[in-house]
Amino acid sequence: MNTLFANSPVMSPHTCAKLPRRALIGCLPIASVGLLCLPKRNWASTHFWDVKPPTQWSADEIAALSANSPWAKQVTAQYRAAMEDLRPDPNGQPRQGRGEATVGECGLVACGDIMPGTVTVIWESAPPMIAALHSAIPAEYNGRYVISVRGLEGSYSPDRLKAGAELSAKGRPPIQPGLVSQRNSTWIFGFSKDLLPLTIADKDIQFTVKVGASFTATLLRATFNPKEMTYRGTLAL
Repeated sequence: MNTLFANSPVMSPHTCAKLPRRALIGCLPIASVGLLCLPKRNWASTHFWDVKPPTQWSADEIAALSANSPWAKQVTAQYRAAMEDLRPDPNGQPRQGRGEATVGECGLVACGDIMPGTVTVIWESAPPMIAALHSAIPAEYNGRYVISVRGLEGSYSPDRLKAGAELSAKGRPPIQPGLVSQRNSTWIFGFSKDLLPLTIADKDIQFTVKVGASFTATLLRATFNPKEMTYRGTLAL
């Protein structure tokens, strides 16, 4: 028999028919044997972070892990939404003097020039990300979910980001970060694990940052799937 099927179970037509379809790739008729049923494999076990020690991860693998993986999401930052904080008082009449720019709806920048941009949201407290990035996470963030945003353009204050950020899961009330700080060009958010204990059964974990005078405009949102966020068989957050 082909070595591809060497370890696959051979079942009778009656047994194969009782198995749920989602559990099988298919059943093939094999002469003098019966039906060869091919169960679906857990392809997640083939991820390099599950089969290789961190010391053997290549630079390309680390780059992929930190840019597009269960713990790293490339999302669009809606910078136009962020300009709401710079809009002038609608009751005031800005004046333009010689050599002065007129303040418009989007501040000193033309609204048409404010384009969406790509940022990377990373779940930095996850063990595989710690092993890959060796990021300097402040001691006060220990014991928290630590999520970072890399590549965010513009000027923001920690207090405003703290007030506008939240972490939630489907069917669960959101929580706000207890800590927000800046590490070079990266923003770091620390969320309490006690206030939002997450399990592999949770769905649609969302990290959201809102801006504007009333925090009604979404600057960015990243969605994580805990079923994918396993590292060596354990949920890694």
